[in-house]
Amino acid sequence: MPMTVINSAANDNIKRWRKIAENPREAKKAGFTLAEGIHLAEVIRDKKPAVRSVILRESRVSEEVAALAEEVARATGAKLLTVADKLYDAVCPVENGTGIMVETAAHFASRPVRPLAEDALYLDGVQDAGNMGTLIRTALASGVRHVAASPGSAGFWAPKVLRAGMGAHFSVQLYDNVTPEEIHTLFAGRILAADARGGRDLFRTPGWAQGPAVWMMGAEGPGLSMRALSAATELYLIPIEEDCESLNVGAAAAVCLFELRRRRLLAE
Repeated sequence: MPMTVINSAANDNIKRWRKIAENPREAKKAGFTLAEGIHLAEVIRDKKPAVRSVILRESRVSEEVAALAEEVARATGAKLLTVADKLYDAVCPVENGTGIMVETAAHFASRPVRPLAEDALYLDGVQDAGNMGTLIRTALASGVRHVAASPGSAGFWAPKVLRAGMGAHFSVQLYDNVTPEEIHTLFAGRILAADARGGRDLFRTPGWAQGPAVWMMGAEGPGLSMRALSAATELYLIPIEEDCESLNVGAAAAVCLFELRRRRLLAE
């Protein structure tokens, strides 16, 4: 397959990739992001989202990686670009990358004309990239395919969020910049708040899994904002041991989402 070799830092592609790698908000602005690593490249090859280019490190890449780069380029119709080692390392969003990146579209779902009667996850002020990606991945694993985030949350398509999501981004609908007051305009389900400060016992309270539900999760430390709590129709807490102060937001979301899934499965 024909390749274009990039050796200059003045190349427009290098400039664009550097901005995306260095600024978490740049992916949304540019409309594209950088997906680094073998697993993400394989998901993109199979899912075939819009791809602008496949980026291969010039040297020190395995035959497997080189072959995968060609497969992704063929499957998506994208350009295959080989980049000099120093330039590749300068724009790669992670340290010690595998030598393959894909510049893929940062896609957001259109807001529905009328509220969707489907389960969803709402992220209120979650700013850690690792947590953000984990939450998207957890939502998909539990069967929830709609994820919305508040204006203060990390960018869905920032490279580090994408990496933590392990490909889940390409199988869910993402809604950006959604205020707590707007949740009901997107989703018709009950709005459930996970709040360690108080609420009904998640495991001992019956009935909350009936019908579509929107689970709201807050940032590390402060938890859900007062605006988010005001938008909730019901508040729940996870009954943890007294010696443990709290759960990571990713763990809390996994508990709530899979309890929803468990109850739904038992009802079948």
